[in-house]
Amino acid sequence: MEGVQSRGLAASALLSGLEYPYDLAMSPKSMRPALPRIDAPDWFERAGEVIQSIGTQFFHRELIKLLEASIRSDAVWIIRYSGEALPDVVYTYNVPPEAEKVYVEQCSGVDPFSMRWRRTRDSGVFTLQTLPDDSVEYLVYKKIFLQAAGMEDELGVFFPVTAHNCFAFFLEREKGHFTRAEVERARLMFPALESFHRAHLGWLFNELRHTNTPEVTGLINRPTLIRDRTRQQVYANDGWNETIARHPEIADEVEALSSGAAGQADFDDFALKVELLGADFPLAPCGRMYVIERHASAYGAERFDSLSNVFRIFTPRERDILDLVMQGRNSAEISERLGIGVGSVKNCKIRIYRKAEVETERALVAKFMPLYEPGGAGGGRGMAKNSAGARASLPHAAVESVGR
Repeated sequence: MEGVQSRGLAASALLSGLEYPYDLAMSPKSMRPALPRIDAPDWFERAGEVIQSIGTQFFHRELIKLLEASIRSDAVWIIRYSGEALPDVVYTYNVPPEAEKVYVEQCSGVDPFSMRWRRTRDSGVFTLQTLPDDSVEYLVYKKIFLQAAGMEDELGVFFPVTAHNCFAFFLEREKGHFTRAEVERARLMFPALESFHRAHLGWLFNELRHTNTPEVTGLINRPTLIRDRTRQQVYANDGWNETIARHPEIADEVEALSSGAAGQADFDDFALKVELLGADFPLAPCGRMYVIERHASAYGAERFDSLSNVFRIFTPRERDILDLVMQGRNSAEISERLGIGVGSVKNCKIRIYRKAEVETERALVAKFMPLYEPGGAGGGRGMAKNSAGARASLPHAAVESVGR
């Protein structure tokens, strides 16, 4: 009992925390007064406003304001991750339009949080500091998106909608990292935040029977069919009906997937995936949800476009040398090919290593191979072997260098 009390006191102390700048209307940072502590009446009033917004178009904004009322941040995002599809930006606050544009057009395909969701489908609290790796994807995200956004760290809170989709709430910080205490505070809050979110989803899914308002139909952004435990249809969106009209053979696969474990049926251009619904799913307890998605390979070109943006961190000369390194040329061969001194080549390589965040040529080649290897991230759009066995580099026009 004493141990339980001590843990409770520790949690209470953690939740009491410090006060942070905040404004309930999410006004500019310079105008934000001090935040209420999590154990203060004002904080519970904010929680009450979240509850009142359940089932409305304002719910997600109220929920992320409650999260920001608990942990200091400089900007917020709400992003929907949907299976293998590219992320959808749902809402931002205090995010420069150019930063959002960079994310959508250049970096959404290499978002490490999105890649983690596709790999694990885990809900909970995660920070950018737990995701770094040596991949070119992370390099693109860090060098291009984070610098465009002017942010140093991100804290993400993931709320699943179905087995394939989720809403991810992000707090961003310009200077410094989220502390261990702040991450723990978010994790202590997560069960309450998730309960609010589940209540909101329950209301929306139940309303699918009766309404086509955007906040309800926007919940499901793929062709979707929901059937109850007796195999009766309880919901099908317009995307599903249109796809069935073009591909009536899908109906046979629906019946084939109506028993047994969750699975999928593959067609030429898409996949039919089935998810088993829980007993607490409001629209069809213990039923099944059928979703049509493009094959993961269909997103290869989009992901390659995101990856290829990494070349923007290099100057044209650095890009020339990188291409030749990836062809297996040594410094002397590069010097002769470009008409510059061996010393200049070596100095340029050092700058390339620094920008690529590697220490050796072997590590550089390993990191960038997905962009040059046939059948890699570009689905063959990278470097193709020529008759001599060497690889021909990507044309500069495809990835225009804008070196710093």
